[in-house]
Amino acid sequence: MRQKAMAPRTSVIMPVRNGSLFIEEALTSVLPQLAPDDEILVVDDASTDSTRSFLARLSDLRIHVLNGSGRGVSSARNIGLAKASGEFIAFLDHDDLWPAKRHSTMKQALMDDPRIDAVFGRVRIRLDAGGVMWPALLNQDGRHAPGSNLGNALYRSKALRQIEGFDEALHFGEDLDYFDRLLKAGIRFGLCDVDGLIYRRHESNVTNDQDAMMNMHFNLIRRRTARASLRKPVR
Repeated sequence: MRQKAMAPRTSVIMPVRNGSLFIEEALTSVLPQLAPDDEILVVDDASTDSTRSFLARLSDLRIHVLNGSGRGVSSARNIGLAKASGEFIAFLDHDDLWPAKRHSTMKQALMDDPRIDAVFGRVRIRLDAGGVMWPALLNQDGRHAPGSNLGNALYRSKALRQIEGFDEALHFGEDLDYFDRLLKAGIRFGLCDVDGLIYRRHESNVTNDQDAMMNMHFNLIRRRTARASLRKPVR
């Protein structure tokens, strides 16, 4: 009798710095959706609150705590990527959540269509006390919005390995820059009829800063322009 092929493993990369208020809820939303041989790579980026002691008490063998460099979220994600062993990779910030049935639906979509490199689910916005809701963010609610947030997607690891990791010189907008480079590398993606992420807006979001948001968008435009200028002219 032919043995049934095992489903591909998934690696979830979760950077965290001072996430004691949120990380337990984030992990609780992910763990029931993972298989026994999947993994969550929690990269502690020099937390100074009780995050590390909380992580030390966890007994689930799927959770692997890695030491970050303290240089920010880009560096933390790169550390997670270097250790990730799954064929599928998901990114989740420590203050966001996975909706129910998110992972099984998106994983099956990738398994059913080997031609695509990633699938995106819809973004759902959760507004907590002190959270700032920009119109552009509000417009994402209930939409797929590919590239607006890394957390509402599931990627094939081999597609991510085609480009360099997150730009560690960027401490804001690094996720948008990363997806821009994936698009340039020719990533193929599909849309999945499922909620893929609960994006929490709260008083500590770095995107609450309007000036920083504007500077980030100008910086991304400059980077896109610079990359476009490096393309070989058509003869």
